[in-house]
Amino acid sequence: MWPREHHQHSTMRFTSLTTIAISAAAMVGTVIASDSEISPVGRKCTPSNSMQCSRKGLKGYNNGNDYGFFCGPKKKIMQATPCACSGCCTLDASKEDFQCGT
Repeated sequence: MWPREHHQHSTMRFTSLTTIAISAAAMVGTVIASDSEISPVGRKCTPSNSMQCSRKGLKGYNNGNDYGFFCGPKKKIMQATPCACSGCCTLDASKEDFQCGT
């Protein structure tokens, strides 16, 4: 009977540690998800069907740094790419692409 009781305690201890680990992972996932809710995608833009740069940044997105984006046919940002710098996003000569930095 003694080995069986010992085994039950080990299983309970393992289950408790597993539960703690899963709970911690879920909390971290929630923090990451709430941090990434802010996005320029879906926001209004003009002119439509154009590649653009935001040199103002967006509070809560990409640490306020620049980002390049495509303004879709419905005058909404369809895709955004963050830059790692502020005041550095520029359109290329064709205005069909952008670059971050010099």
